[in-house]
Amino acid sequence: MSEALTGRLGADGVDLPRSPPGEAERSQGYPISRWYLRPLAGRLAGVLAPSRVRPVHVTLCGLLLSMAAVATLAARPALAPLAAGLVLAGWFCDRLDGQLARRQGTVTRWGGWLDGNVDELADLALQSAAAWAAARGPASSLPFFLLAAFLAGKYLFIYGLNLEEHLRRSRLPGGTVTQDGVSAHGETSTPDGTLPKGVGLPGSKPRPAGGACLRTLWHLPGNADVRLHLLIVALLSGWLTAELAVVAVYYNLRWIAGYVLVARRLGEET
Repeated sequence: MSEALTGRLGADGVDLPRSPPGEAERSQGYPISRWYLRPLAGRLAGVLAPSRVRPVHVTLCGLLLSMAAVATLAARPALAPLAAGLVLAGWFCDRLDGQLARRQGTVTRWGGWLDGNVDELADLALQSAAAWAAARGPASSLPFFLLAAFLAGKYLFIYGLNLEEHLRRSRLPGGTVTQDGVSAHGETSTPDGTLPKGVGLPGSKPRPAGGACLRTLWHLPGNADVRLHLLIVALLSGWLTAELAVVAVYYNLRWIAGYVLVARRLGEET
């Protein structure tokens, strides 16, 4: 291996890569963190790679930081800026664990499953704490209504994605690879919660080249990186109700649009 691709020796004596291939492409899915959190996480991953620290330790540390932010908001809403710092620290851990796993060569499906579940748990807990903190000030029930709308919208959105994936797989034999090289049993979603480029319902028409900018803007609020930073801004500014309104409206628009699109495509097949 060239020096540019080789780091220090790990515990098993195997060279650890300084910069695993594909990191630049992965950064594209994190429009804000790519400019500061991911580079910092990459450097720290290089330092931790030969150590006994494992990605699962980082994942659980991120969960603890997120739960500390939840507890802070629940106990003292006035300490929302501190909660914002804890949220950012937890998100940093989420940017670190994957890079550390790739540098150490310890990527596993179990680790990916754990990381995804921790992310969802932290998301729901943080939004619930934000609603609690927002409702305590003016003693209003509006934040709880928005929280309920967010939870329902996100559930229906994710259910719609899973149903679309099920319909896609039902038309593909086991192990079949689609035209864009994505396996029928491979990764089926991107950081913004959508199917990969070129993957959709069977018989769906290719997307036109134009309108890419509008599609990007449409998916942007669903990007986890964007939503975490929106929450951090809301915690610092006190606009928690506005943040809840944004995510509630967005996810309900997404599931409605998705269901209409799927129904139309299925109708064309009959």
